Amino acid sequence: MPLEPGARLGVYHVEGLLASGGMGEVYRGRDERLERDVAIKIIAEGLASEDKELARFQREARILASLSHPNILNIFDVGEHEGTHYAVMELLRGETLRERMAKRALPWRTATAIAVAVARGLAAAHAAGIIHRDLKPENVFLLADGGVKVLDFGLAHQEVPPSDAEAPTGKPETFVGTALYMAPEQICGETPDPRTDIFGLGVLLYEMLTGTRPFGRLTVGETMSAILHAETPPMSAFGTSVPPVLERIVRRCLEKERDKRVQAAYDLAFELSEIVSSPPAQSPAAMPWRARIAWLLAGAVLGAAVTLLLMSLR
Repeated sequence: MPLEPGARLGVYHVEGLLASGGMGEVYRGRDERLERDVAIKIIAEGLASEDKELARFQREARILASLSHPNILNIFDVGEHEGTHYAVMELLRGETLRERMAKRALPWRTATAIAVAVARGLAAAHAAGIIHRDLKPENVFLLADGGVKVLDFGLAHQEVPPSDAEAPTGKPETFVGTALYMAPEQICGETPDPRTDIFGLGVLLYEMLTGTRPFGRLTVGETMSAILHAETPPMSAFGTSVPPVLERIVRRCLEKERDKRVQAAYDLAFELSEIVSSPPAQSPAAMPWRARIAWLLAGAVLGAAVTLLLMSLR
């Protein structure tokens, strides 16, 4: 049963429901000790009694606590109150990337800047041995002040140091993630690595730039087959005009073979930030009047030189 406004979870005062889903609810709350607004995530009542789901809930909290980066959601506290397990996180104001797109493409500079922020957050997670493996527009939050946060590490894979790793069993992983944004190796049940997230970010960027999911099909099976075998259409097919270098980077992110992709999120963030910071190309009509005059004079001089050259040849 959802919590009512005015309910308490330890020292936290519940003010209202923000979102709900099959895994639980998120409430707006107030930390009365520190006098700050917070978001309180609770695990669904039916799942709290399942050891596997409770362990996953607690594991996500530990992963978030191990990361500290401006492009990753912050967690403040975890606890249990009268059988209700909860996690206290920063309260975000803004909208998800899914809400921002609303089935339309974004300007290429806007989309690329968002991808830069996501790549920086992923680079921090990868440095800590954590693979998100569920990147999708619902898990990217755009703050009202222009910031970007990566959310939901509930399906994250944590790389085990070699000294702590057990002998391999030969049994592949069950594929985990959201079909539309999975990398080929996720579908094949192979162990993910940082390049798995780079593929997911490539899918996100393609969708932001074109308003279309690159491998979206009518069924999950057809979608997975497309991820494994189909090539994405050129962005121009959707009426999208982007710098050729940006389209090449997106295609490198979407390579089927991991070794052919961009290899590190940090490198991807750097390459994309270079594109965002590049000066916009100017047409003669958009130039200041002095620049237009100079451009016209240069053209006239070049034309006269060509004419004289032709006359001399004759």
